[in-house]
Amino acid sequence: MCFVGYNPPSMSLAPQVILDGQLLPAAQAKVSALSDGFQYGQGAFETIRCRDGRPQLFAAHHARLSSACAALGIEPPPPADELATRIMRLLASVRLPSAAVKIVRYRELTRTAELITARTLPYTAPDFLRGFRLMTFRQGERDGRLTGHKTLNYLENIFARQAAKAAGADEALFVTPAGQVLEGAVSSLFIVKDGHAYTPPLSAGVLPGVARAHVLKIIGPGRAREKSLTLDEVRAADECFITNSLMQVMPVCSIDDHKFPAHAPETTAVRQRFVSTAE
Repeated sequence: MCFVGYNPPSMSLAPQVILDGQLLPAAQAKVSALSDGFQYGQGAFETIRCRDGRPQLFAAHHARLSSACAALGIEPPPPADELATRIMRLLASVRLPSAAVKIVRYRELTRTAELITARTLPYTAPDFLRGFRLMTFRQGERDGRLTGHKTLNYLENIFARQAAKAAGADEALFVTPAGQVLEGAVSSLFIVKDGHAYTPPLSAGVLPGVARAHVLKIIGPGRAREKSLTLDEVRAADECFITNSLMQVMPVCSIDDHKFPAHAPETTAVRQRFVSTAE
């Protein structure tokens, strides 16, 4: 199952999975070596945070997975309530009320297959206390067919993040040659300036992050909006944080050599509101 994607060492894989709706021991879940998902990366995935045995922000995840499947020419996922039931069945079986669940839909010969796995959450209390260190990576403009979708063609992101970690950082931050900031390898970027929050626009080719959208909603259009950001503007910000569905809101303490306060007031408030409203 190597096509499923990079699994950080800190994440412990549950001993059971759901393959095509069937609960199986992970060792018995087989993927054809001839599948286009394995050979060509024709597949899409979603990673979802679960709390108390239930997926959070699930309607948004289901909608994004459906959109990615349509773009890749594979069958859409089952209705949201049916897919959520599969997730909850897996979580109950492996006894992981709080978990990271990954749904992968991929081309398997003449049909679309689906694999659901569960892992322990990768982010720890010390991560949030310290804040994340970001390292910039240059990346060209985004205008391809896969732009804006979470697909199994994810290796560039993983290589960038691995390189950042090898250099002592926690996450990679993609910046165009012209100096426009895009997003992290596995996260969306926000800055806070004079009490307002800004994030790069979807028109730049960034992923429509589920957590990103939730942050924009809870802050509100009066104080949060999309805006093209240069690296100089990001460095001039009062605060900086990144988001994804598993970390929710993570303070940023540095980008390259530039430092930010890790316990800044706006970031702390956004994180607290996110945790209390992510259902």
